[in-house]
Amino acid sequence: MKIGGEFLAKDWPGLRKRLDAGDDSAWNEAVAVLRARVGGRYLKQARQIMNRPYSGFAVLAIDSAVIETLEQFRRGVRETPRKKSGEFFRVFLTTTRLKKFFTVATADLFYTTIRCGILHQGETKSDSLVTKKQPSFVVRASRTGKGIVVNARRFHEELETAFEDYASAILGGDQNLRAAFIKKMGHIAKSKPDVAGVV
Repeated sequence: MKIGGEFLAKDWPGLRKRLDAGDDSAWNEAVAVLRARVGGRYLKQARQIMNRPYSGFAVLAIDSAVIETLEQFRRGVRETPRKKSGEFFRVFLTTTRLKKFFTVATADLFYTTIRCGILHQGETKSDSLVTKKQPSFVVRASRTGKGIVVNARRFHEELETAFEDYASAILGGDQNLRAAFIKKMGHIAKSKPDVAGVV
């Protein structure tokens, strides 16, 4: 099964050996696989629909999947533990470059009123709103303060940059992120049988 681009699950053990041996060129390949997997399957797709009318909800649904996946990569876990999704979002939004725009409180509102609302009900909760028309902000308080207004265009731009920050940290030699990356990719490779077919 393809993990990212043309890279197959059966290719992982060989790449893993090179990573463990400290082969820097292997890390370039590993990050290329990550870019094909997350960038090609999600970030690029969100970018392509951005200018379509009413696409802000779909963009944030895609971005929410990316956030949770990237936090799993940063921690080296197979999947988000039960009832820990909110924590994963809070940590990601307040420790990556997005921390310039989020507090703990607004990160929690993003999770509950944007991510959970869109993914579970197909709408935002409370008085949270999604816009693409005002490029001057990423997130701000709603009129009542019980929700937030998210600019899907600006949010996606910042998330793409946060993804590149993560990739650059791995390429730069961050040992904690490298070890976590290896664990997560190992989980992915083990769960993918080598059979034909991927959309």
